[in-house]
Formats: sequence, structure tokens, C-alpha cells
Amino acid sequence: MSRIFKVYISCQQLGTQMPKSQPYRVIQIGFGSLGRHIASSILKRENLELVSVVDANPELIDKTLGEVLQDCTDCIIKITDDLSSALNSLEADVAIVATSSSLEIVVPIIEECLGSGVNVISICEELSFPYQKKLDLAESINSIAMQNGKTVIGTGINPGYLMDLLPIVLTAPCQSVKTIYVTRHMNSSHRRASFQKKIGTGMTNDEFRQNIDEGKITGHVGLVESIQMIDAALNLGLDEVVELPPEAIIAEKEVTNSFTTIKEGDVLGLKSVGLGVKNGEDIITLDFQAYAEATPQYDEVIIDGIPRIHQRIEGGVQGDLGTIGMILNLIPIVVKESPGLKTMKDIPVPRNTMRFWKE
Repeated sequence: MSRIFKVYISCQQLGTQMPKSQPYRVIQIGFGSLGRHIASSILKRENLELVSVVDANPELIDKTLGEVLQDCTDCIIKITDDLSSALNSLEADVAIVATSSSLEIVVPIIEECLGSGVNVISICEELSFPYQKKLDLAESINSIAMQNGKTVIGTGINPGYLMDLLPIVLTAPCQSVKTIYVTRHMNSSHRRASFQKKIGTGMTNDEFRQNIDEGKITGHVGLVESIQMIDAALNLGLDEVVELPPEAIIAEKEVTNSFTTIKEGDVLGLKSVGLGVKNGEDIITLDFQAYAEATPQYDEVIIDGIPRIHQRIEGGVQGDLGTIGMILNLIPIVVKESPGLKTMKDIPVPRNTMRFWKE
């Protein structure tokens, strides 16, 4: 009796390689502390090609990346402040905008990129879900994106993943969902200095309160947008979204890290809480805590539903590395996505895309 076997042999087994298509061409806009790490990470990915870096800092203009990036000393790309020239002279697939948390500030940059036929990925927190707080700006961006056949999205580790997309996806096996409680508990000593300054590390309690009153410390930007994204994804019908005033986390003993020395009684960092409320009940709770030497570190999602879901990431996801990963991995997805302003709940499942090439 004869048997037929189907044999699947990979190209590697045959001694050949799959043909590679072209890398995705990327313009980096914003070369601050995080922007530099984004650019450095792009240079290390085979399926991405960094074609230009744009920044308004006059001290950086005309310097090569090799002069300012310690791990990319042979890179000859020059930093420019002329976005229009970069967009018009280079055939880029995506522009990464890493300049501001304020949507009002980044809108002109986004719209110029779209007008030049370039997709946009931004770490602007307010862009992650702008349809309620910034509806007029969202509609304008969407209209220009549609007119030019390009895609725009705001992303990051948070907002963009840990406190919105992840809990949304975790509800998939739930027959019913009553409440969602998300906690991000991080050691801010592992973050860049600008982040530690933003959460008040090293301030006295009076200085922290003064900075809150003056709007210099706002708590974690993006909690409201994350709650609104979960609400829209699950059709919860929340009555209101409440962001509680940031609370200082006070040092019980002197703490020293790479940023500063925090005296006993001074501020280690902050706690910021957002609530999604319906019929007087907290349906969604986002609890963000970032302070020096916080331990243990973890990211946690608890869904009170049928079945109950309890997901905990021990050690937490490092914020800067995670944000960079989200950006880089979205590039192939965004290039193929239908035109318009998108949120993380709208696109195909985010995943690692280091092996995806431009067709």
C-alpha cells in the first residue's frame, strides 16, 4: 500500500534565503531624550531605514547622528530643522513624531506630514484617543489623512498598551464584565531624568503642591484617554470619566538614585488615578504609581467578570523600551492600514514585526 507524504522544506534547509523586500523608510521628528533612543533603535533594525532626523534645537542642527549617539558613531545622517525639505526630498513611508504630549502642538507637524504623503506614528498621549477631549482636532486630522490616503495613530506603552489595549484584549474570553482595575507600579529611578522631574522626584511636598497648582505637574497624561478607549471598545456607556488630583508619594528615609538625592519627607514621585463611572459605580479604575525605588515593580489587570481574569506582569514593562518597541512594531502595520486617524483598538493585533519587510 503506497503512502503519500507531504514534505515541507524551508528555504534555509535548502541552503537558500527568502528574498528580502525593501526596508520601511522612516523620518524621526523630535530628538530629545526619548527621541534619541528611538532613532538609535531604528538604526539597529534591519527592516527599517532611518532617512532623516528633524529637531528644532539649534545646537543639534547639521550635526551627524554619529556625533550625538554613542552607539551609532558611524552614522552620517545629519540633523535638520527643515521638516518641509526632509518630507519633500525623501520618499519616507512613516514619520515618527516625538515632540510633545499636547495635541495642539503636534497637529501642524502631523498635518504637514500627511500633506506630503507620509503616514504618522506619534507618542503624543492626547492623540491616543482624542475623540472626546479634542474632537475638533481629531476630525481635522482624520479628514486630512483620508484626503491623502494615509494613516495616523498615537501610541506608546501607556497610553497605547498597558492600561488600555491590554485590558481590552483580556476581556475577550469573558462572558460578562463588571469592573476593570489596572495598576502600573514602577520604579521611576530606571526612567530618564526628564520623566523623574515630571513626577516631582526630589521636590519638597510644598514644591510639589505649588507645581500642581501651576500646572507644571499634571499627573500621568493619558489616563482619561485610556479610559475613553476602553469605554469605546467595550461599549460600556460610562456616565463620566474622573481624573483625581495627583498625590505625592513621600520618602520615609533618604533615597539616592542617578537623578538626585531625595531626603526623608520629600517627594519620591506620584500616584495618579483615573475612574470610569456609571450609575455611581467605578467601572474602570486606572491606578498609576511611579516613584523612586518602588518595589515590587509590576503591571496588573484585574477583570471582575465571568470568568474572572487576573493578569500580572512581574517586574513590569520598562516604559521607554516598551514605548520604542510599540512604535517600531507599528510601522509595518500602519503602512498597510486603511487611511484615517486610528486608535490602538482599531488596528490589527499589535505584535513584533522585526521580520516584516515592505512589499
